[in-house]
Amino acid sequence: MKPDPASLRDAWLAEIADRGWRRATGDGAAERAGIEPGELTRRLGDRLDAVAAFQAHVAESALAGARGTEGSVRDRLFDGLMQGFDALQDRRAAALAIWASRDPAVLMLIGGNGAFHVRRLAQAAGIDVGGVRGRLRLAVLAGLCVQAFRAWAKDESPDMAATMAELDRLLERAETAERNGPSPDLLGLPGLTSLLNRLPLPRLRGSGDQALPPSPGPPAE
Repeated sequence: MKPDPASLRDAWLAEIADRGWRRATGDGAAERAGIEPGELTRRLGDRLDAVAAFQAHVAESALAGARGTEGSVRDRLFDGLMQGFDALQDRRAAALAIWASRDPAVLMLIGGNGAFHVRRLAQAAGIDVGGVRGRLRLAVLAGLCVQAFRAWAKDESPDMAATMAELDRLLERAETAERNGPSPDLLGLPGLTSLLNRLPLPRLRGSGDQALPPSPGPPAE
């Protein structure tokens, strides 16, 4: 029986985990999958295609967590993001090797796909992403996802306690910003100042019990 797409993706991730991003080869990944290199290329692609498939898998895990949780926006975001980190944790060595690669192609790939995944997560959590307020919420959510990922990358505990604590802190800051108006200093996002200066709204007020959130995905540095 031929391996399914998830098995081919995991073969690439195992190759990257063992050999590092730059030394990982299609021949090595194909051998792990038990198929010929040409078949691996036809059915999945190269290592960038494997990263895209992995990012989509993590994003789908986060979506399932957000959709499967009842309660506030904050509750849905917390559970969704932590379920995404669970998926990352399953392939931690590969994720960290990709993160450490500093490959511009990886950055462009993850960043390009990240906007789509962040929007889907926001909508699954019940966040209004329309208009100027929605664009700002998505920008904050993306930034908080990156910060949460950085915390996860440093968190070597098996229960991801430090990651959960940092995510909770980020969500608390986001809720405060939604209630009181966005502050780059409060959110800790250096790139947000220029965005706020371009927006026609001088102040963002909260709307009901909705919280301005954090984010996903796996990024790379």
